Amino acid sequence: GPKGKKARKAAKLNRQWGEEADEEQIRQAKIRKGKRRLAISSTVAVEVAEEEGGGGGDYNGQGKLKKIKQFHSNEIGDAADDDLQNNSSEGSENESDFETLDGSNMNNNHALSSLLKNISSSCNINNSSKTASYEMKRRKQFKSDDENDNFNNGCEESDESASEDSQGDYETTTDDEGNDSREIMSKLTPIGPNPFHTHFRKEPLPEGDDKSSEVPQSMLTKMKKVKTDQLDPSLVLQLSGNVLEEYNCEVNTTATGIDAKEISQRSFSHVRPILASNWNSFNRKALRKNIDRNEDEDNDNDDGEKSYTNLFTRLQDTIYASLSTYADAQITCATRRNTDAIHNVVTLHVLNHVLTANHDITTHNNRIRDRDEEEKEEEFRDQGYTRPKVLILLPTRSTAFSFVKGLLKLLGTDSSVDNLERFDEEFGNLDDDDDAVSLEDDSNENDGEKKANGNVDSRRKAVLEAKGKDWNELFADHVNSDDDFKIGMSFSRKKKTGKKTKNNDDGRGAVAAKLYSDFYHSDIIVASPLGIKMSITTTTDDDEEEDGDADFLSSIEIAVALQSDVMLMQNWDHITDLMGRMNQQPKESKRTDFSRVRNYLLEGQAARWRQLILVSRFSDPYLLSTFSRHAKSIAGRMKLRRKVPADEASICNVMTKVRQVFQRVPCESFNVQGDKRLKYFTSVILPQLLRTKQKHTLVYIPSYFDFVAVRNVLLKHDIASSHFVSITEYSRTTEVTRGRTRFLQGRKRIMLYTGRAHFFMRHHIKGTKHLIMFGLPEHAEFYPELLNMLSWRPSSTIDEDDEKDRLDIEAPASCLNIFTKYDAHSLERIVGTKHSDRMLKGEKSTYLFSS
Repeated sequence: GPKGKKARKAAKLNRQWGEEADEEQIRQAKIRKGKRRLAISSTVAVEVAEEEGGGGGDYNGQGKLKKIKQFHSNEIGDAADDDLQNNSSEGSENESDFETLDGSNMNNNHALSSLLKNISSSCNINNSSKTASYEMKRRKQFKSDDENDNFNNGCEESDESASEDSQGDYETTTDDEGNDSREIMSKLTPIGPNPFHTHFRKEPLPEGDDKSSEVPQSMLTKMKKVKTDQLDPSLVLQLSGNVLEEYNCEVNTTATGIDAKEISQRSFSHVRPILASNWNSFNRKALRKNIDRNEDEDNDNDDGEKSYTNLFTRLQDTIYASLSTYADAQITCATRRNTDAIHNVVTLHVLNHVLTANHDITTHNNRIRDRDEEEKEEEFRDQGYTRPKVLILLPTRSTAFSFVKGLLKLLGTDSSVDNLERFDEEFGNLDDDDDAVSLEDDSNENDGEKKANGNVDSRRKAVLEAKGKDWNELFADHVNSDDDFKIGMSFSRKKKTGKKTKNNDDGRGAVAAKLYSDFYHSDIIVASPLGIKMSITTTTDDDEEEDGDADFLSSIEIAVALQSDVMLMQNWDHITDLMGRMNQQPKESKRTDFSRVRNYLLEGQAARWRQLILVSRFSDPYLLSTFSRHAKSIAGRMKLRRKVPADEASICNVMTKVRQVFQRVPCESFNVQGDKRLKYFTSVILPQLLRTKQKHTLVYIPSYFDFVAVRNVLLKHDIASSHFVSITEYSRTTEVTRGRTRFLQGRKRIMLYTGRAHFFMRHHIKGTKHLIMFGLPEHAEFYPELLNMLSWRPSSTIDEDDEKDRLDIEAPASCLNIFTKYDAHSLERIVGTKHSDRMLKGEKSTYLFSS
């Protein structure tokens, strides 16, 4: 080392203050360091005064002030004394305030006056010491550390730390319409208890109710219709349980009860501030459309508070009022126009649930860490067996891509996302590499080849447009329609880089999201029914399926199935199996802290606290059965469906002149309806087709199982076996092309066409003259699409001079629809609500419509 006393001193200063630090820089650094010690010691002084004051609230007597002064004289250095002297003039201006605290004059000690002023400003002390005590406890309890706290069971870490009920200040953002989010949120201060805590802090059900097959009393309440003047009159809202009590309605009354807007905004006041500050910009598009509102009601109630009333659309008000109470929800009124509004409010509810749960866990972790040994241990029941809390089911990668992108958008631009590029590559739109190559080669092609390629592209574009917008959104060339996927998402508080701010925990810090996290380290799991089915089952050497690891589903608190109508066309059995595997007791302990597991989970009542949300464009017996079987939430149920006016029924879109006959087949139970239809087809319809040798007959069969039954009947028939072709979702392209050609030319009289084949392919079957619907299509738009195919023109291979061919050409088009009483929902969408009621309950079994 350096030799000599001065050299060693200089080396020490260089190590402490930097190389070649001059005396002025050192002096300024000491002043800054002294100010920092002053702020820390001022905080401790308040604790000393409170302890000696016995919690009385006022600083009384000279002794206490002397002890405070003596305490600071031992701690504050010369630099701090200089700082007090510089601020002595400020202390003399506020002498009256200190007289109130002490009861005596303090003009003789300006330094102490300034010291007390610093104490008062830093701790926000007023005449009551309770405020100072609360602030001191809050600082001590929720101090910010560089290390993160585990959210759950040793999984992903987070450094978020805030008080349990503190929401913080909302950020000030201005949308395109000039609405200040701080002004909006100021009107939405927390009202009432937090719905999250109200639901998940309930005690488990009694042992008798849990073991019995009966559901809780709140669920035994019959679903009651609730009139809502704010919604479109065609929407029907039904409630039961606690959510019905929120509306405070009586059945068959004309009163609307509590407005859904009041309930939704009361719940929105408890939304995490980072979500509330971004909600206006995130939901702006849906607010502008405001689909499914009652226009007359809105015109009458224009109160001028646009920024306040436009937190939600009328439809979102109704949905969020029920979702926030954690009631099971069945929403079967989705359309292309309101799908974004529904998905937005579901995204808000799901993300707020995850952030609130993680916030509580982090808060309790901090309390446990900072707890003194002498303090009484406080029990925190805030976790499940495993970390995943939300399961979201979506049909394809493209739909999952849109939903996850919206979820990340709601977190705000300050939040960070890991593995986003990989997600865009695997879930985003497909690259048109072939098109790119063809465009590069265009320069070397002649004009004739360019023109031919242009004709092919225009024809392909016309074919895709003819399939409809719904089909193109799911299965267009550039859309990722893969239905086998699963991805985990975890959320933690984003670490701040650089110098820490004083108010580091205001409740609105940025969030760090991680995609492709392990299921046991994830908060949200986004998957398709097939993808999640593959992950919880294993295949043996004999190609037999066995139950695999499904413990990550043991603590699911919200299960969401979006676009259920699309998943119904895939394989609904995957969803029913998944619901049965959910919320079961785990087989292995995944580093579970059982001292913090919620009591209802230990009692095996997880399904009673789970919220099930089904969103679909229509009602279907399979959807209704799944909801009624697995919707067990103690908070009650909510159903929202749409009545179909006669002028909005899909039959109004039939443009072909055709007589449409609806034949009702008697049926005793749901399980035998397929057999009843098959019996009617083989005994009544098929003999007439064979006797008249009717050609160009398309038989539409919605269910693949019914298709197999009809095909087997035709194959066993001596005559019909050689006069039919079939197109299914499993048919090869060559089989489809060959079958369509033979059917168009009349070489095959009958074509069997399945509903799933039409859903995935949207074939336009040319040559169709007669249509027989073995069952009504689930999708209402299929009915006019199939009937509009009947605008048939004779093929060039048909000899018009032949009498049989000429009679077949001149015969009018026909349509026969077979239905049972269990097709009530499909029939309602096709003919309208009033007509369907009459056709299902009327004495006649045959009904005729003409277009």
